[in-house]
Amino acid sequence: METRATGVYRERAERRRRTRGAGEARGDGWQRTEEDEQLLRLATRYSTLTLHQAAYACWGGRIETARRRVRLMVEAGLLLRSADVRWARTVLWPTERGARVADTGLSAPRPPGERLLDRLAVADVGIALEAHGYAVLSEREIHAAEAVPGRPAQLLETLRVPRVPGVPTSARRGETLAVPAGARAVHWPDLIVVEPTPRFLIAVEVELTPEAPAALRAILRAYRQAQRSVLYLATEPVARQLQGGPGPDGTWIDGAAQEAGLRPAGAPLPDGVGHLSVRLFAAVDPAVARRAVQQAARLRGG
Repeated sequence: METRATGVYRERAERRRRTRGAGEARGDGWQRTEEDEQLLRLATRYSTLTLHQAAYACWGGRIETARRRVRLMVEAGLLLRSADVRWARTVLWPTERGARVADTGLSAPRPPGERLLDRLAVADVGIALEAHGYAVLSEREIHAAEAVPGRPAQLLETLRVPRVPGVPTSARRGETLAVPAGARAVHWPDLIVVEPTPRFLIAVEVELTPEAPAALRAILRAYRQAQRSVLYLATEPVARQLQGGPGPDGTWIDGAAQEAGLRPAGAPLPDGVGHLSVRLFAAVDPAVARRAVQQAARLRGG
């Protein structure tokens, strides 16, 4: 459903396109740069970005440069933007045309909805990991690869990742990049990261609110049975749910990760022993970071 702010942006962009052209051919006022195309790829792969995230990933944090380039891409019909959610300020996502230009093999995502914070938090983690040199697969890329027989294995070969232990060459959908969760269900990680040395897959879960205990147990059981390494980037309430914490008498009370056999009993060790690691969520966009902290404070009753 189109918001009033989105409608205003769309109307302005259409009016400018009629007078200034599409922005793809020489002579109509501008040419797409490598940074513009990088933004289109990121927005298509992660589905939604804030203006701040776009500036961080593509223009070295230069907000005004990002704002000018985004305006041109909106006018060219490659991006949509909205300022409807006050805390997020300007958010961006690609049009169908923008997704085609991005050439990622993905269609345009759905417009951002009620789970905007979660969507932006995952995008924030993904672009930060890529900025530090990691190869990252977004959830959209994971779904697209798993939908084509043989494609996950080809993708791993391209990434120079050895075959995932325990996964047969005839793996069914969801067994290579995602993890089976029972006889028929599949759990899809938020992101997959390829460790540079040695090259192996790490599933990344970005969790800002605690899961229902039964649902969390099922997810952790799936990772344990698949023998996959998983990194949780979590707010404090989620971190405590996962790895436990000291009780009133100072004795460590184990969390869901120890109960699932993904971590040794007791307080977390500094070397990260076990298949599961937990780190506190941090964001490159201050607005996303603030919102996550506010949400965690509400969960604590503070």
